Parts: sequence; structure tokens; C-alpha cells
Amino acid sequence: MNLAPLMEALGYTFNDAALLEAALTHRSFAHENGATVYLDNERLEFLGDALLNFITGQMLFHGYPEHGEGDLTVMRAALVQTRTLASFSRRFNLQQYIRISRGEERSGARKRVNLLADTFEALIAAIAIDGGWESARDFVEPLLREELKRIDAGHATTVDYKTALQHKVQAAIGVTPTYRQVAVSGPDHNRVWTIEVWVGELRLGSGTGSSKQLASQSAAQAAIELLDGPNPPELPLDGDP
Repeated sequence: MNLAPLMEALGYTFNDAALLEAALTHRSFAHENGATVYLDNERLEFLGDALLNFITGQMLFHGYPEHGEGDLTVMRAALVQTRTLASFSRRFNLQQYIRISRGEERSGARKRVNLLADTFEALIAAIAIDGGWESARDFVEPLLREELKRIDAGHATTVDYKTALQHKVQAAIGVTPTYRQVAVSGPDHNRVWTIEVWVGELRLGSGTGSSKQLASQSAAQAAIELLDGPNPPELPLDGDP
């Protein structure tokens, strides 16, 4: 695989091109062609996710000293959400370099946002291993800052409040919030869902929307506003009431 054009587009030349190849190799390809021959990108994705959260958190911490933890959490969630990372992958045409199995190719996996986002995280890890975490930071920070401008201008994709709430609650008590559908109203062509978000037996918020996803996002936003408000409830440890 000729990766020279990709490295030129990335603005980073790998000392060990095998790391870039691994970052671009989906597990389905490695399984189909022999995992002992081809390394897949799952471990790199794990490291890249951690690095991305650290780099983004550090950037926001120093760049927005007037913002509290809640606002920073929401901003970070918007920057590292799947759709945003997938858009970064498309910017460098990573989809044309990703190695996937014939079956995944037929199913259109190359265009899936999850696969594109995972590959971008693996790429960040590969750069960090090859040239140090500062190289990874120098590569990804300009992309994040550009996306921040889009968010400030109202042109970015919707903030992922569900992810922001999950990070917030897990950091506090190590528990993942749950969502409950409590009502559906309206005719088939104009449904309205009502969703509540809970931690254990504590109800944190409720939201409505024209889809379950939008209603869940609305509920998560209400929960974040409650937790960041002047009288936040005490979260139950281990999800217990």
C-alpha cells in the first residue's frame, strides 16, 4: 500500500510506516488474512481514545479558564463525538486507505461513521507511538480548534449531551445513567417521545423529541443543567437509592 500521499495529507511522515498500516487495518481484514501477519487497530484505538480525551481536556482547560467542569465536559463531548471524528477521517480520505474484509466491503462498512471514528483514534495513537504524544497533539489540536470555532458559530453538529452526562456521572460515582421511555404520543407521522434519565433510583431529567434519540439528548441536557445548577442532587453511590 502506497501511504506516501496520505502522510503528505496528514502533514506527518512516519518513521515506522507499519504503525500507520496497523492504524488503518480493521479487525475483519486481519482475521480474513491472518492475524499473525496483520495487526489490527483495536489496541491503537484504545490508546488513541485516551490520548484524544487528554489532549482535548488539556486544550479546553487552558483555553477556557472561565468555564466550569460541566461546560468543559459538554464541550469535550462535542469535540470527540463519533460524528466529529468521522468528519476528521473524511478530511484526510482515510476511508480509501482502510483495510477491511471483503464481506465488510460489500456491506458498505468503509462509510460507517463508527469505523471512521475508530480509525481516526487509532491514527492518533500511531502518531504518538511513532513520534511522541506531542506529535499527536500538534496533529489533532488544529482540527479541534477549528471545530470549536464551528461550535461557537453554531455550525457544528449537535452537542452529544448523552456522552457528556455519561462522562460526568461515571467520573463522579462510576455509574452509567439509564434511559426510560415513559410516553409516546401523536399520530404515526408525528410521534413525540418522552424519555427520562436515571441514576439508580434517582431521576435526573426528562426530555421530549420527535425521535427517541432526540428525546434522550434532551433528557441528558436537562440532567446536566440540574447537576451544574445551584442545588444539585447527591448522586447515589453505585447507583443505589
